[in-house]
Amino acid sequence: MHSRAYPFLRLLVPFVTGITLGNYFDTPIDGLNAILLLGTILMVPLAIRTYPYRFRWLFGAYLSCWMLGLGYFMLVGQDERRMVGHFAQAIPNATFFIGTVYDAPLTGARIKAPIRVEWMGSASDCMQPCKGNVLLFIKPDSLAKTLHYGDQVLVRAGIRATDPPANPHAFDYQRYLHFQNVHYQAFVKKDSFQILSSGHGTLLWRMAFAARDNMLRVLRDYFPQPDEYAVASALLLGYKEDLSDEIRVAYAETGSMHALAVSGSHVGMLYAGLLVLVRVFRFRGKKGRLLELGLILLVIWAFTFITGATASVLRASVMFSTYLLGKAIYREASAWNVLAFSAFGLLAYNPYLLYDAGFQLSYAAVAGMVFFYPRFYRVSPILPKWADAAWSVLLVGFAAQLGTLPLSLFYFHQFPVYFWLSGWIVVLGGAIFLWGGAVLLVLDMVWTLGAKYLAMGLYYMLWGMNQCIFGIQALPGSVIAGVWVNMLEVILLYACIVCLGIWMVYRKGLWVNVLLVLGIWIGFIRLTRSVEQENQAQLILYSISKGRLVDFFDGKNGFALMDTLAPKQIQFAAQSHRWASGVMQVPAVLFPKDTLIEQANVAYQPPFAQFFDKRLFWLQPDSKLPGGVFPIDILVVSGKPKTDLKEWVAHYPCRQIVLDTRIAPWHLEPLKEQCLEMGIPCHAIGAAGAFHVEL
Repeated sequence: MHSRAYPFLRLLVPFVTGITLGNYFDTPIDGLNAILLLGTILMVPLAIRTYPYRFRWLFGAYLSCWMLGLGYFMLVGQDERRMVGHFAQAIPNATFFIGTVYDAPLTGARIKAPIRVEWMGSASDCMQPCKGNVLLFIKPDSLAKTLHYGDQVLVRAGIRATDPPANPHAFDYQRYLHFQNVHYQAFVKKDSFQILSSGHGTLLWRMAFAARDNMLRVLRDYFPQPDEYAVASALLLGYKEDLSDEIRVAYAETGSMHALAVSGSHVGMLYAGLLVLVRVFRFRGKKGRLLELGLILLVIWAFTFITGATASVLRASVMFSTYLLGKAIYREASAWNVLAFSAFGLLAYNPYLLYDAGFQLSYAAVAGMVFFYPRFYRVSPILPKWADAAWSVLLVGFAAQLGTLPLSLFYFHQFPVYFWLSGWIVVLGGAIFLWGGAVLLVLDMVWTLGAKYLAMGLYYMLWGMNQCIFGIQALPGSVIAGVWVNMLEVILLYACIVCLGIWMVYRKGLWVNVLLVLGIWIGFIRLTRSVEQENQAQLILYSISKGRLVDFFDGKNGFALMDTLAPKQIQFAAQSHRWASGVMQVPAVLFPKDTLIEQANVAYQPPFAQFFDKRLFWLQPDSKLPGGVFPIDILVVSGKPKTDLKEWVAHYPCRQIVLDTRIAPWHLEPLKEQCLEMGIPCHAIGAAGAFHVEL
């Protein structure tokens, strides 16, 4: 079909290009708003004008340029730091501020509450109005646990910019918060904040969050076991804060994590159930169809708001709403046009959504299903009806996995081998629980005994589903982990998928040849990286709170020195960099160990370590001055030494001093000043992040 059949797809491409350029350059263009306004005024006369056939492309080019400029303008203007009266410009050093919680606080080791600042000053009685967003980190005490959306709070805390990643290739939380339009944070001590009033914010959101809290309370009553309650709240309401690490890992490694994040599949199941219900009531006539449409849209959007209006649910809700409205006026819309329209509408509302991983994966999955599923099904064997349904679920899973494969490898660095097996379980279990859970919530209000028996059945179903997921996770080779791809490889992989799709449509050998060339290009990139990794020599002292972890990479072989750390700490700090460096296994030795360790290019005998030609010495508070002089390359200070640092340098002359995270913040500055006086470069891991040397 001609591209003119997809008008929103044609508009989406330049709009997304403009958003991408805006994120890359991130600089306002003087006069762009005036140019866009003038372009809008000229749009109507240019649109209604009749053009000769050979100049018909002119208006399309004009509209594309306008959309590109609009995307750039919206992305650059989205940044809250550019608001007039932002607190960072008006009163940068204030420590008292009043603001309103504008999203549901998240629980954990610390409660995270995003607030929109309204007043700020150096004291609580001398504030001035301002604007800006701040993410509060609050210790979970009795007052903090009562914090809700719409509460206005008075806070006494220092505000500082969000931190960049402290370790190489670690998750960039600063970038993540940037696309949530949050650029400042405050760590709030006990008794340093108070709730002034409640009931602020939007009434719709207050009602949605209150309804969700009430539903979570009901689920907690009927599902007392933590794992089953956590999965129930995730399946039904998209609430994932109570999921244990074991459940998260199991569902992620079996390719089932999408079931625990309310997404388009949930909206689809909800829509299918609503269709069954409205057919029972048999609405007739034009008014009946409008009533049917209104009820379905009301339920879908109520579900969207209760689950937090995540990117994937918003996408599905906009798509279903567009489809239903089109049907109501007796028009059938192309799936590609509906998909593009929903993306265009969401990005016009919030251009930062383009960089949301859930948004990207959601659209990639739907695009894969829309294009590949019917083509896979067309060449499938004819099966009995019962087997055909299961086969269709399998093909949908394959199509979605094909659409998301490059992004999944880029974000998660693993491939779940048995996604097709877990897909049957979570689709069936998710559909049963979505509607069973909805009935449970209704029964809880009218017939508690019936709700109790229904909850018992749903509990055992969830228990069985969890056990199946754990069983699939335990299968040999259930996940291929450590697959590291860069953005160029993602683009090339999607180019391969596009070539495969074009070949399936036109059956021309040219596209097979292009596919082979792209495959060779990807292979060359990975071969080059592998050769570089075989010849690498890296020394990394990671940034871990009050702990030490040191990696030595000799080619693809690794060796680590570490304190006693939790596996989660090691994974968060070092796993991504190990995978990016091609090091899969890293045997570790604890620092207190006195045994001599010798490998090809690594030796460790406390408190010394040797890596190629680099000699390290760990200075600890209980270390004693030696009787002679021992030249070294790197002096690592672990805790404040009892003797002046200059004396240690006299016995251990060095080229570099590293201050690790076991040094209290108030001792850092004096040690830095001593390094400056001695003229020795100093790296404070707690402030500057990991110390990384490539030999």
